[in-house]
Amino acid sequence: MLHTLAPRTRRQPAAAFITLLATLATLLALLALQACTQVPPAGPPAALVVDPVASSLRFVSTKAGSTGVGGVVEVHRFDRFQGGLDADGQVRLTIDLASVSTGVPIRDERLRTLLFNVAAHPQATFTARIDTARVAALPADATLDLELVGQFTLAGQTRTLPATLRVTRLSAGALKVSTLAPIVVDAPAFGLKPGVEALREVMGLAFLAAAVPVTLDLVLHPSR
Repeated sequence: MLHTLAPRTRRQPAAAFITLLATLATLLALLALQACTQVPPAGPPAALVVDPVASSLRFVSTKAGSTGVGGVVEVHRFDRFQGGLDADGQVRLTIDLASVSTGVPIRDERLRTLLFNVAAHPQATFTARIDTARVAALPADATLDLELVGQFTLAGQTRTLPATLRVTRLSAGALKVSTLAPIVVDAPAFGLKPGVEALREVMGLAFLAAAVPVTLDLVLHPSR
């Protein structure tokens, strides 16, 4: 008895091609999804610049009118300064010494001429370097405390100056940098002892401190 075999069907070439295209599309979609879910490594922060309106730079003076009398402590400021942090971690702050503001115009003028001599040395600068990777890793509202050793230039003299700072991550890539402890600038170390003495004499003081604490509160925004 003979059995008739059913004819073998062949997949049409067009159907096979469509199946191949569907498989490739699925693979591409999976690869794209994987790429979207991977977190790229954090790079260095963009260059940041100081916002002078939202920032402040202050210093403290201590004086006594008579020997044996308790000193008077006053807080002053500089109104004009600029600077920032670049992508390589270089920090720079430039202070316009003519912008000194004590609230007393004649005292401001004496500081410009007798102490700072702004005609010859109009600016003071502070430079340092920080670890940009640690700054870039800061999440929003987190803080990072840094111990820096920078170079401070005043009256044509450059000296090493330590600074203890707190960095806070703000929104939109901005940073806030504040002093955790005052930065003490010793005027004689920059050749300013004669200027301090000239101020003391013209003001009729028994004592005028030559060591000056400086505090800063800077807000930095990404440069445009």
